[in-house]
Amino acid sequence: MNFKEYFRKFIGIWQKVRKNWKIKYHLLIREDATQHNVFSLKLSPRNIFVVVTLSAVFLIALTALLIAFTPLGVYVTGYKNPDEYRKYREMKEKVDSVELLLAQNQQYIDNFYRVMRNEVLPNDLETEEEANAAEIAEGGDLSLKDHSDAEMDIREESADLLQTIMNKQSSGDVAVNKRADIQNLFMQPPTTGTIIGYYNVPQSQYGLDIANRQGTLITSAGDGMVIFSGYDATDGNVIIIQHHDNVISIYKHNRLLLKSAGTKVSAGEPIAEMGNSGISAKRTCLHFELWHNGFPLNPLDYLTLK
Repeated sequence: MNFKEYFRKFIGIWQKVRKNWKIKYHLLIREDATQHNVFSLKLSPRNIFVVVTLSAVFLIALTALLIAFTPLGVYVTGYKNPDEYRKYREMKEKVDSVELLLAQNQQYIDNFYRVMRNEVLPNDLETEEEANAAEIAEGGDLSLKDHSDAEMDIREESADLLQTIMNKQSSGDVAVNKRADIQNLFMQPPTTGTIIGYYNVPQSQYGLDIANRQGTLITSAGDGMVIFSGYDATDGNVIIIQHHDNVISIYKHNRLLLKSAGTKVSAGEPIAEMGNSGISAKRTCLHFELWHNGFPLNPLDYLTLK
């Protein structure tokens, strides 16, 4: 069947519709028992078409209003009201900022670990920090950039302090029994047990070895922030906390670490469990060190073990 035949059929149907367009019909509803007219309605094809069209327009408009101004819109795929869209954008910005800070913290932890192992020079650290600063500048978020600049200043200060510690350990230029004049430094015992190794700089013993049972709780010696929490082949599971006035406390040979880098801790807050991890551990114990501005401190000068 070609196009002309389809066209002829269409014209024939259209002529029938036009012929009957204004013919009126009477719709009656009668009661079967009494033959009484219950309902009567006059209809025509034109009236039916108008009523159906208006009803469809009304239903479409009502549906659009319900979607736009009621919570039912959330069930429509792909539809977002302005409030939800704003919340989505805010959440996306927060997630992006968290990912950026996590990446910066991981970079800082990596640098910190390499400095502790004396595997990089300070110039290498500066180059990596400058690269991180460039990435932040490209992001275009000024508030994040200002916050990150402050974070990097703290990290650079910590990295310089740790580099000084490593240099002094490697050169042997470490003051013996140097007691630092630190204001408001209140330390408490990091754990309980028996001291099996005392502070002795000439023998490269920069802290105390405190022995006790496996799993004995280890707590922070003071208020501060965890700047390293991870594993080292020599010292095992290590956690390092920075306190005020450039004081750093180091906890080695742990069985389990309870805090991650970047976490703020209070004095007496649990941070690890005692163990014998690391090839330098001879038995289950905690190796505890205190450092200030690149100098090791005798922990017994600042706390009393129970």
